[in-house]
Amino acid sequence: MSNNWISVKERLPDMELSNETSFRKEYKSQNVLVQTKRDEIFAAYCVRLTCNNKKYKEEIDWYTHGTGGRKMKIMSKVVAWMELPECYQEKD
Repeated sequence: MSNNWISVKERLPDMELSNETSFRKEYKSQNVLVQTKRDEIFAAYCVRLTCNNKKYKEEIDWYTHGTGGRKMKIMSKVVAWMELPECYQEKD
């Protein structure tokens, strides 16, 4: 695991196809740590939508989990991300 921030201009997290229709494809990343332009930090995931029709632009959105696990769109611009750290484990 890397502890370095990666600019979203450089690259996005790895994503897998999560939904496909005849019109569009949706790709989703695993949870990562993100930082916004306003220096907010969230555990979040990225969703990238591509349309088969070149008339529509690719869409990239970031989501986090709010109260009760509800999906919440991050409204501030995400500028960087990094892999989540390992979970804390109490030592015996």
